[in-house]
Amino acid sequence: MVLAYNEERHIAACLDSIFAAEPDCDFEVFVMANGCTDGTEAIVRECARRRPEIHLISIAAADKCNAWNMFVHEESAARCPDAEVLFFMNGDMRAVAGSFSVMARALRENPHANAASAVPVSGRTAARNRSELIRRRGLFGNLYSLRGSFVARLRELSVRMPLNLEDDDGLILELVRSDLAPDVNPVDHQRVAPCPDAAFAFDSLSPLRLEDWVLYAKRLVRYGRRGYENQLLSRSMRKHGISGMPVDIAELYHEAESLTLRWNGIYTLANFLALWRIRNLGKARRPLQQAAPRGPI
Repeated sequence: MVLAYNEERHIAACLDSIFAAEPDCDFEVFVMANGCTDGTEAIVRECARRRPEIHLISIAAADKCNAWNMFVHEESAARCPDAEVLFFMNGDMRAVAGSFSVMARALRENPHANAASAVPVSGRTAARNRSELIRRRGLFGNLYSLRGSFVARLRELSVRMPLNLEDDDGLILELVRSDLAPDVNPVDHQRVAPCPDAAFAFDSLSPLRLEDWVLYAKRLVRYGRRGYENQLLSRSMRKHGISGMPVDIAELYHEAESLTLRWNGIYTLANFLALWRIRNLGKARRPLQQAAPRGPI
């Protein structure tokens, strides 16, 4: 699965890298183009004319979690329900040679693991991020894999990521480590097999481009929102299990008054803006939630 939202600058290189990384392997590639308003879909169609293994899935809503849900519960269920391993990738990434076979082998050699993760080779903090991922046995949403049987269980239990959730990879990591039972099972880091020889590359933001400064500022606020949403979601899941996941993450925003803004250096302002917005949205939703009748528990 390749998640793509307005990736006309990168999507062709992303798709080319998949096939170049494993020239002897057969792939079925599903590009989940969600809410694209640029030339992403046209480029994917052109790539698909050259490679029929590429499938464009055009989605109106610009929501990566909705696109992920559609791939897991609809596209992969219909076209490759018995796949041994499924790979997940962002449309602005490029896979390094051998990455997919390395992750597939890691899952075969570690039957306890639900996921295998790749490491970054790009970015100013790549070495630190790579070291942290390996040490903590984590994963980045940029490129990772899930065991096919784990994905089958996601379908059986109807586990769907909340819409509009910012930290999709953080939630995936929690589901993987808890083996889909966060209210019962302790965190098990051995459920993830980090793969130092599987990697992804990307183009870093440039300090010389004004548009990249704007992207960076928005990214900082999203990171702040990610942290606060994680607190709300983890609290709900620890209490109620996977049934504690809302349909839309904003359904938990009414609890944001319990969140605390702490000093975090230059990121404090971005965190403040993220928390302010979450609280305002939560206040706007609270009257609706209080008026709504309670369903069966």
